[in-house]
Amino acid sequence: MGGFIGRIIEVDLTSGEIGHTALEESLFRSYLGGAGLAARIFRDRVSPEVEPLDPDNLLIVMAGLLSGTSFTGTGRFSVAARSPLTGLWGEGNCGGSFGPALKFAGYDGIVFRGKADKPVYLFIEGDTVELRDASHLWGKDTYQTHEWLESNLAEGKSVRSLTIGPAGENLVPLACMVNEMGSVIGRCGLGAVAGSKNLKTIAVRGGGKVAYADPEKAKELNKELVEKLKKSLLADTLHELGTNGALDSGMLSGDVPIKNWSVGEWLEALDTLNSFYYNDHILVKIVGCYACSVRCKRVVKVEEGPYAMQEHAGPEYETVCMMGTNLMNPSLEAVAKVNDQCNRLGMDTIAMGGVLAACMEAQERGLLSKEESGLDFSWGNMDAALEAVRMTAYREGFGERMAVGSRRLAESLGAPELSVHVRGLDFPAHDPRGFHGYGLGYAMGTRGACHLNSVNLLVEGGMASWPEIGLKGPFTGMTSKGKAELTWKALAVGQVFNSLPMCEFIGAFLNLTDEVEMIRATTGWDDFTLDEMMECGWRIWYLKRLMLNAWGSGANDDVLPPKALTPTKEGANAGSVPDMERMRSELYELAMLDEEGRPKPEALEKYGL
Repeated sequence: MGGFIGRIIEVDLTSGEIGHTALEESLFRSYLGGAGLAARIFRDRVSPEVEPLDPDNLLIVMAGLLSGTSFTGTGRFSVAARSPLTGLWGEGNCGGSFGPALKFAGYDGIVFRGKADKPVYLFIEGDTVELRDASHLWGKDTYQTHEWLESNLAEGKSVRSLTIGPAGENLVPLACMVNEMGSVIGRCGLGAVAGSKNLKTIAVRGGGKVAYADPEKAKELNKELVEKLKKSLLADTLHELGTNGALDSGMLSGDVPIKNWSVGEWLEALDTLNSFYYNDHILVKIVGCYACSVRCKRVVKVEEGPYAMQEHAGPEYETVCMMGTNLMNPSLEAVAKVNDQCNRLGMDTIAMGGVLAACMEAQERGLLSKEESGLDFSWGNMDAALEAVRMTAYREGFGERMAVGSRRLAESLGAPELSVHVRGLDFPAHDPRGFHGYGLGYAMGTRGACHLNSVNLLVEGGMASWPEIGLKGPFTGMTSKGKAELTWKALAVGQVFNSLPMCEFIGAFLNLTDEVEMIRATTGWDDFTLDEMMECGWRIWYLKRLMLNAWGSGANDDVLPPKALTPTKEGANAGSVPDMERMRSELYELAMLDEEGRPKPEALEKYGL
């Protein structure tokens, strides 16, 4: 057998005890790893009464079946816990090299429980797994921390890290975890969970390899997949333009958030925010995650001016929108600067962008004065935005109110409609008024509004076509007809991608049968089928749905916020809103949910839950 190690690290931060737990093969066959296996472990061990910042909340770091293999697009891993931002299931996954390094060190994952009595970090190298003092690192930003790890622990080898910044230390619910310099576990405030445990960073030196059940088959398959990607126009575009290449097409199709989701078009912004400007003015080089043949990540530098920054990770599409168009800010240099600041302080740019947009609209509407906030939240004022980010990370002044996230901030201002969220998680930068199925995916996602929990974005947005499961495009965005069936399948595929874990872009450029072949070659499960993979996805979705229900979230939260149901007056999506009542009713039937949004017994029996 190959792919999985069958062993995770157990860390009790309260006692300092470290142990190992063996995992049965059947768990991987049912949940694949990553976010799926993390959810199974969490539900088995954690009572619904445990609060997000309680010591008994588990923080789970989990690789997957394909992490550390040579297959392109598989250099990912997941982190999960109960979210301090939403109070519900929280998960994130990212690329980089940390997940593969954990597998190379001989482990599928790490489970943290308890709280250390002082700042610590976990060091992993083979059988050496140690908690070490991190008092000297507490207060440092994420980049400074990784630089220290490299300087003091490398010893001629690569050190891979997963780190929190000051925002996580200060228990800000927007806090993220940063993999080295620029790959981010961004959503759900999981950095605050690490901070509540006094866990500053995890450092891994992995020297092993991931075994394949059939090495020759894996080698030949990977060659075929790389050749397929070389011939893909979409893959080539992603390499040349990065994720921000979606901005132009998104603006023309009604996908881009503008002025806190209240305007349908802002064409002038394309002049200085699109990827051609990006490549010409701030791009230094293109890099990639572990084992990726496409390589879409950007390294940027702003040479001079008020937003000058050193050479570091550049902003992705989501950040360009949430810190650009949604704030009426046309300066890409300012976006790059605030992205760098959020990465260093360890904060989610999507959630922080939602907070800033709410503040700007609140000031415009007379709900928030400059005297109350201490800042001038005029639209596009990025000097104020940068200071607001700093204040939020350190909970200084008005930063204490911003730190709780846009939903609770908007409620405190008496205008809950200022926050554009589902279940307390801010919308990503994709508008369901332009693509109705996105809205259903957000409402039925397992962590709130998310473009990764469900792959509607890939299918409905035109990047992927999977006739093998009945999803053959193109699909019309501005219609609600047929979107329930599309979304039900997209939810399953999203869970699979987040559990293998697999880059969703690479997954979009390949067939789903390609992932099945990867699993077969890696694990030796020669009888593993596409149907079984989809069943894994639905099983994982139901498992997470059960946890949402246990926390009191069901049909009451399967809704979109007012702004998403208010038509814009201009642009491609003018006059269009999703028919949520129709789509949700149809999906409830497909998913076998009752009127309260709970899985019926026959659904649980079907998937072994």
